[in-house]
Amino acid sequence: MTREPLYVADFQQESFQKDRTSVDVVCAGDSITGWNNYGPVRCWPFPTYPHFLQSLCDPQGLRIADGGIAGEISDNGLGHVRHYLDLFPNSRYFIIGFGTNDLGTWPDLESTSKRIIDNLGGMVQAVRDQGKLPILFNVPYANELAFPPHIAEDTHARRDFHNERLRQYCDDREIPLTNVCSHLRDEHFGDELHPNESGAKIIAEEVFKVFCLVHGAGQSTRQGNP
Repeated sequence: MTREPLYVADFQQESFQKDRTSVDVVCAGDSITGWNNYGPVRCWPFPTYPHFLQSLCDPQGLRIADGGIAGEISDNGLGHVRHYLDLFPNSRYFIIGFGTNDLGTWPDLESTSKRIIDNLGGMVQAVRDQGKLPILFNVPYANELAFPPHIAEDTHARRDFHNERLRQYCDDREIPLTNVCSHLRDEHFGDELHPNESGAKIIAEEVFKVFCLVHGAGQSTRQGNP
């Protein structure tokens, strides 16, 4: 039987406090990652990728924690990451995704993209400072059928602009980056911005591919292999 991720929304439960030291992989981000500020997972409006990532990681015996906060912007990401570093002390990997809400909040694209990337860089550094491995993922396209054509075109272009700069940043600093954006289509969304079940599965599958590469490299390093 597949386990559920550990949800930050369940922080007050005794089972959470018991299981938090067994978490291997922490997922941090906005509502693409989770709706923990909405209460228990049964109250969430859409499924999120950590649920499906847990199924993919089960054969390796790895436990996932879902720390996504709906509506969150990247300015607050470092605070969440630092909190989760304390909350899940034995974790080894952090999967981080922010930027959707930033791009929809501030009109100046160039400065907003830089702001997101600078904030993500701070989160990556905090994770690395604790001897853990970060993985980022880029900002998905929106459900363009839900918008007038001129807004859909602008939204698409804003993602392309930001995601290319994020890719360059990660390449320069050897930060693992998952390209979820190019794998999602309009039919993979439940509303204008949020993936439906099929979309969440796709994100989990793409994240898992990159995670396996990072996990394998981490295992080799710990075992002293070249």
